[in-house]
Amino acid sequence: MTEHEKAHKFAKQLHKTVWIPVGSLSVVWAQSQREPNERHINEIASKFDPDMFGVLAVTKPNGKGIYHVIDGQHRKAAAQQLWGENELVPCNVLNIEGPARAAEIFDQINKGRRNPSPIDTFRIRVTAGRQTEVSVLKIVQACGYRIEPNKNAGCIAAVSALVSVYNISPEVLRKTLSVINQTWGKDSNAVVAPILYGYGAFINQYHGADFNRLVVIIQKRMTPGQLIGKAATLREMFRVNSQQAVKMVLTQNYNSGLKPENKLREK
Repeated sequence: MTEHEKAHKFAKQLHKTVWIPVGSLSVVWAQSQREPNERHINEIASKFDPDMFGVLAVTKPNGKGIYHVIDGQHRKAAAQQLWGENELVPCNVLNIEGPARAAEIFDQINKGRRNPSPIDTFRIRVTAGRQTEVSVLKIVQACGYRIEPNKNAGCIAAVSALVSVYNISPEVLRKTLSVINQTWGKDSNAVVAPILYGYGAFINQYHGADFNRLVVIIQKRMTPGQLIGKAATLREMFRVNSQQAVKMVLTQNYNSGLKPENKLREK
C-alpha cells in the first residue's frame, strides 16, 4: 500500500469532531476505563479553564444514544457539575463500537503520554508567570547559578528542592545557595537535592549560627560527595531522611571543638 493509499484510507475513517451534550456522554463500559476520581473532578471544576478543556475521545453512540467516553471522563464530569447535562462539549467520535477496542485506545492514549520533567514544569511555570517559580529563578540567577538539566559548573537541576527551600522563605534559599557557593564554588555536585534540602534545614533552624565557620570547616573536611556519603551512614544509623542526615552532618562538624555552651542543639 502506497503512502497516498494509506492517507486516503485514513481520511475515510469515521473520525469526526462534534459538540455533544454531556448528558449523552458516559462510561458505558467500566472495564474499559479507570475508576473516576471525585477529587480530580472537583479540582477541574474549581479551576475550570475552557482553553484547557481540549477534545474528549468517545465511541459511536449505542442504541440508547449514549457515547462511551474513552478519554476525558473527569473533564466531562466537571463540565456537567458546573453547567448541567445539556452543556455541549467538543468530542472526537471514533469509529468504535465495542469495549475491547475502547480499552485498547484508552491504554494507548495514556501510555503514549510523557509526563514533563521537573525542569520542564519549572520552566513552563516561569513562562506562565507563576510567582514562586519566577522568584526562585531570580534568586538562583542572582547567586550565579542556572537552571539546567546537566552537570556543568553552575547548573542546578534539583528544582523541586529549590522550590521547597524557597517555601521555607526566600531568604533561606538565598542564604543556602550563598553558603554552598562559598564552600565549593559552582560545583554542580554541591547543589543536588539532598544537599540543598539539608543546608536549607540547617540555615532555617540555626539563624544565629556563624556561617563563615560552617563554610571553613566543611570546605576543609569534605567534598560534596563525601558529605552525601557521611549523610548516608547517618541516615541508616538513625533511620532519618536525607535532608535530616545532611543537617546532622553539618551540625556535628560545626559543633566540633566548641565548648558545650556554644554548640548548636540538634532538634
